[in-house]
Amino acid sequence: MSEIFQKSLRDSSLKIEDVLSKILEKKISNNKNLNDAMRYSVLGGGKRIRPFLVAECSKFFDTDEDEILQIAAAIELLHVYSLVHDDLPSMDNDDLRRGKPSTHKYFDEAIAILVGDALQTLSFEILSESYKKIKKIDQINLINSFAQYVGQYGMVGGQAIDIDVNQKDLSLDKLLEMYKLKTANLISFSCQVGGIVSGAEQKKINALKNFGNNLGIAFQISDDILDVIGDEKVTGKRVGSDLKNNKKTFLNFFDIDNSKGEIKKYCDLSISSLKIFGPIPDTLLGLVNFVREREF
Repeated sequence: MSEIFQKSLRDSSLKIEDVLSKILEKKISNNKNLNDAMRYSVLGGGKRIRPFLVAECSKFFDTDEDEILQIAAAIELLHVYSLVHDDLPSMDNDDLRRGKPSTHKYFDEAIAILVGDALQTLSFEILSESYKKIKKIDQINLINSFAQYVGQYGMVGGQAIDIDVNQKDLSLDKLLEMYKLKTANLISFSCQVGGIVSGAEQKKINALKNFGNNLGIAFQISDDILDVIGDEKVTGKRVGSDLKNNKKTFLNFFDIDNSKGEIKKYCDLSISSLKIFGPIPDTLLGLVNFVREREF
């Protein structure tokens, strides 16, 4: 990773960690166990790629940094909800996440379900709060788009494909559709936030949508590779989870070297999508290179 990207990602992660901590302190419930489990799940781990993309892609537009950070936090809360539920025994049955026991292992399965439910609704609560610099119509468009990207037409729909009993019969096209829905959608939405809330022209929003879609697919293919050859101490996740769950992945269609070639292809496509904005910021180039070469 380049030093510029490393520093920008580290700085962004510290900022969003602070925002997330303050949100969880403010939105506290009467149930200590639920509060503790929410904080355990959200704080102190993760790459925070989605908030980073929200912040960096929003710099193409006239936006307010504090408001963008609130939206970025909402997206990260939604992302954590998806991880908590993905790890459940009824889903991927993973007992390690971000280098520590999964929420259902550290607490129990029931509280993990409630944590996910609480984080999902909290994300929409944050998005629907009052913003001084964002027009109401743009805020409504943001919330509506978010719901579509993460609901049955998006992330949840992708997860439904992932756990389908006929998953072993997936074609490559259907697998890529699942990757787009389950992984790329939320990454793509993160890239579009600044354009949506600033009422930008559609061609610029579409460029960021394509950037995120291609980057998200590359990210998921690299996940497939790391599930086979990754180091658990580096990735913070169990290796071999896909094999254990008899899941079809990109490696059912391509070997590791050819899969890395496909990652490069999607990374190149993501970069080309940003040409409409002129010179591409080093931070975004660094992120694409991180996905191209990632080890965690």
